[in-house]
Parts: sequence; structure tokens; C-alpha cells
Amino acid sequence: MDEKVETERVEETTTAGNNEPAKSQPLMRSGLDNLSIWESLRRYKVVTMIAMAAAFSASLDGYQINLNGGVVSNKGFIQQMAKPGTLIIDGKYISAWGGIQSAGQTVGQILLQYVTDGYGRKIALYVIFLTFVISVMIESFATHWDHWLVAKLFSGMGVGMLQSTMPLYLAEISPTQLKGFLINAYSFWFVIGQLFASVALNRLNASDPYNFRTPIYTQVRLPSKLTWTGLTMQWAMVGIAGMIFIALPESPWWLVGKDRHENAGRVLRVCNGNVQGYDVQEQIGIMTATIAEERHVAARNSQQGMWAVFQGRNFIRFIIAGWPKITQQFVGLSVFNTYATYFFQYAGNSDPFLVTLILSCVQIISMIVTCTLTDQLGRRPLTVYPYGVTVLSVLALGIVGCFDYTTSSLSSLLIFFACLATFSTTGASAIGYAYAAEIPSQRLRAQTAAFSLASSNMVAIMFSFCTPLMINGGSTKWGVKTGFLYAHFSPWWVEGMDADFGSSFAATGAISVLVAWFILPEVTRRTPGEIDELFEKRVNLRKFDEYVTDVQINATGREKGDVVA
Repeated sequence: MDEKVETERVEETTTAGNNEPAKSQPLMRSGLDNLSIWESLRRYKVVTMIAMAAAFSASLDGYQINLNGGVVSNKGFIQQMAKPGTLIIDGKYISAWGGIQSAGQTVGQILLQYVTDGYGRKIALYVIFLTFVISVMIESFATHWDHWLVAKLFSGMGVGMLQSTMPLYLAEISPTQLKGFLINAYSFWFVIGQLFASVALNRLNASDPYNFRTPIYTQVRLPSKLTWTGLTMQWAMVGIAGMIFIALPESPWWLVGKDRHENAGRVLRVCNGNVQGYDVQEQIGIMTATIAEERHVAARNSQQGMWAVFQGRNFIRFIIAGWPKITQQFVGLSVFNTYATYFFQYAGNSDPFLVTLILSCVQIISMIVTCTLTDQLGRRPLTVYPYGVTVLSVLALGIVGCFDYTTSSLSSLLIFFACLATFSTTGASAIGYAYAAEIPSQRLRAQTAAFSLASSNMVAIMFSFCTPLMINGGSTKWGVKTGFLYAHFSPWWVEGMDADFGSSFAATGAISVLVAWFILPEVTRRTPGEIDELFEKRVNLRKFDEYVTDVQINATGREKGDVVA
């Protein structure tokens, strides 16, 4: 991190009790952590390539999410899964599929943490691979709506497991000043996967509108009347992800936490051994000192055991880790992500698949901007302000819904606000994974990330079930006016209300963004040891970026040669 000057902090160079210089504390920050972003990219070529390859697995997430929302508008899927004569699948079935997928995400995140923490990040990735294989297998042979329901349960479990494991893994292998960039690579590949699904479904809609199997199957000839040929999208991505998981090294932070220092050293030499000025033993020392200090603090504060995540300062970190992803639900993610095709189909757009294709391209642009700026501008401004833009965009959508939005001009305006909301929420949502991976202590990283993301998915379950019903439910059918919900929310909305319900209740989107403004700290280019110190000293959350830590002072002193090791 760029060197900061804060006179009142520089004076505090002694520890309480024995007047020992603070700079004699164990080293928890390396001199290489002060490199510029571009210099770091130049030096850390190998680990950057490893991280980008690992992040590719997120394309599975994106493909599954968009497939779930896009395939429901495919004529062949409707013919197979719905009653004869159905043109648009009833919202209750869409709700069941979306809800069970979100429920699966929650279950997967909560359960896998025990594997992730106990047996390692790599073993957890193998479990994720197996879960995706089961999911795609069921999808391939589904012939009834309840078959698809089971497939979405396993799909959700795989997606949730990957969401709580891969960003954490990327944070643990990445250099301090590249964590934002490489964690965001996960979301970049996520939107690429969404684009794959949109393209596949769009082309099928144009060439073979009654074929929904091609995005799932490859050249497979079944012993029945059904024959499907085409591009293996899901199977190909599952297979590639499996090979990548086998090749990935274990997390060095996890290995050090299990006292397997030799293995950690081998991993660090593979990832960073060719980096100029990199000292493997120094890095292991930093990891060891950070984890030892966390254990000491946990024992002192009696914050040990399976419920430690919800005790003391750990609970504050849990709330912060999950809040960006919770906020994405309240600002309308399900409308512009999971159910975009269904939303625009109901809105009367003549080519809803093309609209979702446009939205996928907007997401890619958003992720390129976010990846580039996260480690320069910081996590906080790129999370809070874009979510604010999203709230205004969905409010505008609700207003458009009060008029005849099937006209050419208003239909274009509808797409414009959808693009604006998609652009702003995609980047902010991506940084949510950085918060989930960086905010927790190393000792509780897997558990905190899992529980925080599961909390977000509990909110997503509600919206996954209810968004289709709001768009096309028996008692609601708000259609485009669904946008009002994310600007105005009521606990009684499930009972059905008229078009003016938006003016009567508090704005959940605005409230969640306001809370984010107060509680989200800036942790860009901070080491785990520094983040621990900032929370233990109860530094004002909105002033993390201005505070000079003892870890920084100690590292600076050693770099200048003022300390005898």
C-alpha cells in the first residue's frame, strides 16, 4: 500500500506494558506488498495465470444461472415441461426451480465449509466437480418439471459451493496488491459463462426453437425417439473445470494453518519462486505469525469453536463480509440476472433472448472496468455508489411500467435502464466476493465466507420464488412494475397489491445501500494481519484506509534496516 503519514499513529511505537518497540513484532507484511499494481502484474506472472485458470470455473456458475432463467422461454422446454397449449410457463413453476436452486446454494455453502477447512481447498473443489456432474446428468435426461427441480437443487449446491470456495482460494494465493483483480476474475468468467448460455439459447431460438437440449448435450444418440446433436457447453465446461481443479496447487495459507510448512513452501516456490526479491521463508513466516496472533486473540477472548464466527468482532466481520451480496438481492439482481429473459418475454419484447445477450455484453464491459479499477480506486466506492445507481435504475423501470411500454420508444427506454442497472450491479456484486474472502480472519475464513454468502442466498431464495410470481403471478402480474419492489418494499406484498404500492413503503434498495455506506470498510491492498489489527483496535469502519497500522510501521522499519530480526 502507498505509504501514509499520520503523526498521531507514528508516535505509538511502543506496546503496552513493557515499552518494547512495536517494530519488533513479528513481520506480517512484506516489502513486495508495496509494489505498484502494474509492477506486480509484471512480476507475478505465474500465480496470475494460475488464478485466472482457477477462476475459469466460474463460467459454470454463470452458465447454470443463465440457463435456468433463459431456458424457461424456450419453446421446446415449454412443450416438454408444461401443459399442452402453454405459451409462457406459469410463474409457480419458475418460482420452484429458482427457489430450489437458491436453496441448494445455501445448503452447499453451509455444508462444504467443513470440507474446505478440514481437508483443504483442493478437496473441496473435487466435491464441487462431482456435484456439477450430477446436476448436468439429471438435466440431460429431465422430461418432467420435477426432474428439472432435482437438477436445479444439485445445480444450486454446485454453484453455491463454488461461490464460497473459489474467491477464498483466489484471495489466499494472490499477492496483496492483486487480490481485487484476481478475485474479480472469478466474476469475469461468471459473466462469460452467462454469455455462453445467452448465445446458445439465442441461436437455438432462431434455428431450432423447440430444441433446448443442445446447450446441455453433445453428440449423444439415445435409445429412444430423442436425438440431440450440438455443442457441448455444460459438459465441456465441467470437463475443463475438472482438469483445472486437478492441476491447481493447494492454498499455502491453509497448509500453514495445518502446520504443513514444507508443502506450503513447495506451493509458494511453484507460484512465486521466479519473482524478483521474493523470499519463500519470509512469506511462510508472515503467514505463521498472522495465524498465531489470531489464535492468541481467539483464546484470550474465548472465541473458539464452531460458533466463533458469531462472537465478538468476528460477528461484525461476518455482517460486513455478507452485506454486499445481500444488497445485490435487494436492488433487483433476480430481475436482471436469473429472470431477465422471462422478464422481457412478459414485457412483450419480440426477442427477449437478444435482450439478455445485450445484457451479458454489458456485464462483460462492467467486469473489465471493475477488474481494472478495484485495486486502484478501492472496494468501497466501487460497491456503494454503483448500487445506488442500480436503485435509481429499477425505480425508473417501475415508472416506465406505468405506461404502455410495448411502444418502440418506451421499450427501448426499458432496455436502457435494464442495461444501466446491469452495468452498475454487476461490478458491485463482483466486489462482494472480495469482501467475503478478505474481511474474515484467516482462522475463520472458510466458515465466515460460507455463512455470509449463505445469508445472501437466504434472501435470494425469497426473491427467486417470488420474482416470477410478481412478473406473472395469478394475483399480482406486476410485469415491468416489479421494478418498484426494489425501490419500495412491503412485508405484505405477497398478498397482492395495486400498481401504486410503491409509493407507500420504505425503499429497501436505498436502505441497504445506506447501510453499506456506513459499514463497508476499505481493505484494498491490506494484508490479513493488518485487517485483523484494524478490527481488533475497533478503528472506525469508514476510516480504515486512513489508518497506519503497527504492521505497516513494523514492515517499514525492517525494510529500512532499523530492526534486528
